[in-house]
Amino acid sequence: MRRRSSRANRRAAAPLAALLALAALAAASPAAGASARLSPGDGGAAASRTGAEVEQVRRYWTPARMRNARPLDLVVGAGGEAHLRLGRAQPFGATASFDPVTTPTELPYAVNGRIFLRQGKQNGYCSGTAIDTPTRRLVLTAGHCVNSGPDERNPRRSVWSRYLQFVPAYTGGVAPFGAFVARRNKVFAPKQWVKRGNPDFDLGAFLTFPNAEGVDVADAVGGGVAIALRKSRKQRFQTFGYPGKSTRMQTCTSPFTGDDRLTYPLPGPPTLGIRCDWLPGASGGGWLIDEGTEINGVNSYLHVRDKKHTYGPYFTHETVGKLVRGL
Repeated sequence: MRRRSSRANRRAAAPLAALLALAALAAASPAAGASARLSPGDGGAAASRTGAEVEQVRRYWTPARMRNARPLDLVVGAGGEAHLRLGRAQPFGATASFDPVTTPTELPYAVNGRIFLRQGKQNGYCSGTAIDTPTRRLVLTAGHCVNSGPDERNPRRSVWSRYLQFVPAYTGGVAPFGAFVARRNKVFAPKQWVKRGNPDFDLGAFLTFPNAEGVDVADAVGGGVAIALRKSRKQRFQTFGYPGKSTRMQTCTSPFTGDDRLTYPLPGPPTLGIRCDWLPGASGGGWLIDEGTEINGVNSYLHVRDKKHTYGPYFTHETVGKLVRGL
């Protein structure tokens, strides 16, 4: 999740400086591609290399590292400048707008999970959702979970997440469906996010290897959910994530509460608002509709002074359709 200051939001040329990331870190290796996709590496070319790639990530995420992973915050200063820092997982307050999921291994909850990643030198976590596609291996999340967006000091530079690992229905350190390692050369984010930090395109996706039993992620969790495009904005969303110190899935249900008008000047459809105050770590958590069979949004950011709403990209062919095409 990311926080945005009202002053910085007016600066369409630098939207990233208006966001406070409540993100985290987990992926397969760094990269930079012309189409904002990770450049091809050596993973998956041969069975031996594939096995080595998966084993490297699984060895990296020891129980201690998973336990100590924290959200990465993008702090917006008084002058509108942005600073990345390793944030602390916050405990829930009395006004938390989400509730625990008591049956995380059952549908529609099982498609949601925690993403562990490493971005730069920092370990952390986000949230994500298993998607129903022909490959059966796709996970959808927020863009800032897989790529940092433009660096404040060097706008031409962005950082890809590494050692990405998706754990659906993650509960108290237990992985009921196993862990799904991201393929090193199959991690994607729109160039509008990677190069410009445009929150309208704060979306990320990656393909995973099967779990230790050889089962693909969508099949393991009961089929995954379909991506819904061009739906009416006036939906009732059941949203999910792993906020703050929680190692258990949380949920918040809300109707659409309006566009984020401060994204009107930016190229792309304005982001959507819901009445859920998600904490760091819930970034990338899915917004499900149609009784949990479709995903129509993800947790992206909050405004610094707004403790009641969360915002996410509007799902169209332009924002997410092109990103996941063929995956």
